[in-house]
Amino acid sequence: MTTEITSRQNSEIKRIASLKDKKYRKKYGEYLAEGIKEVSEAILSGQKISEIIGLKEVIRSLPECDAKLIETNESVIRFLSDTVAPQGVVAVIKIPDAKAESPNGNCAVLDGVKDPGNVGTIIRTCAALGIKYLYMCDCADPYSPKVVRSSMSGIYSVKISEGDREEIYSSIRGKCEILVADMGGENVFTANISKPYALVVGNEANGVSGFFKEKADKTISVPMEKAMESLNAAVAFSVAAYTLYGKKFVKNI
Repeated sequence: MTTEITSRQNSEIKRIASLKDKKYRKKYGEYLAEGIKEVSEAILSGQKISEIIGLKEVIRSLPECDAKLIETNESVIRFLSDTVAPQGVVAVIKIPDAKAESPNGNCAVLDGVKDPGNVGTIIRTCAALGIKYLYMCDCADPYSPKVVRSSMSGIYSVKISEGDREEIYSSIRGKCEILVADMGGENVFTANISKPYALVVGNEANGVSGFFKEKADKTISVPMEKAMESLNAAVAFSVAAYTLYGKKFVKNI
């Protein structure tokens, strides 16, 4: 079913726009994805989409889906968009159940990562490496527009669980080797990692919390020149995760 709404004052348009705010994402249990590629991949990956709002020509170019379709104009799209140059379409997507469960295979833990760009990039890396479980404590909202955009559709293929440190540790304990990323750790390029792992990366300013440092089975680091003190959290995670990913191929040669 397709309807047409062209006013920013429409109550449904205002409700959708409110999802840019964390308070309303929590209230309605929905988040926004925007852009032709992101919305198309949300449809193709089977996300629970309640509404798609866009320019007529853009909506007609999308894959078929059961969502309510709303044709609108540039003014409404700019109102709903979180980007400087909107692509003409926004989808309203149900936030998946965030209840923590034990991982089946490798996983990642974000311990106080506050920057939305870092969170989104890490989600994207997890998706690229087949890391299906991502646990988050005291981090940026994974369903904020910037995180969703930075994940480049990766958010559709990673199960994200939010909780406190005790809850997350209870979920991964005994299932994975807990690897804490820290400058004082063992070189990740030469470290011997044989079990499924939980890679823990910490806050941009303060690193991994004392809680997870105490729980670590091993502490690993990404080597760098002495002139640099640290790497960006997302870069450090990505380098370490790709290195660990590559080890399984080396073992099979």
